[in-house]
Amino acid sequence: MTDRLDQSNDTRQPLSELRASLHFLSAPPEDSTVECVFRYGADDPLAVRLELHVPADTPVTWVVGRDVLSAGVEGLSGDGDFKAWPSRAQSATPLLYLRLERPQGKAATFAADLTEVHRWLEHTYELVPAGDEHAMLDWDTLARIPLPPA
Repeated sequence: MTDRLDQSNDTRQPLSELRASLHFLSAPPEDSTVECVFRYGADDPLAVRLELHVPADTPVTWVVGRDVLSAGVEGLSGDGDFKAWPSRAQSATPLLYLRLERPQGKAATFAADLTEVHRWLEHTYELVPAGDEHAMLDWDTLARIPLPPA
């Protein structure tokens, strides 16, 4: 886990990252380890970015709600294209399952070290406590973003 200040766009917002190895459940053994960076920043306090370093030129980034990922540490959480849940088996390394689903119906399920992710999530709540996210949002900038046509 690393912390730093995000200094892009002249901001000095706290940023926390967790570098983790995920197990890609449906991949052959030689390709089953996928490196992932979990990234949380106070500039986007409601979201966690999962940057998956798959065998491709560019990483795949998945943006999920921090509250959805956090709830997944305790039980099944998520609806739609992202789901998270803890393993039920009692093992030396408890697992957190992450299921990512594309609109075409193709899905990928990964397993992460639940303790490691849980500890990192707790740290993000030290940076921005639950319920304080709204105070970190730049409401003026959000109000200027055009909405897509209905």
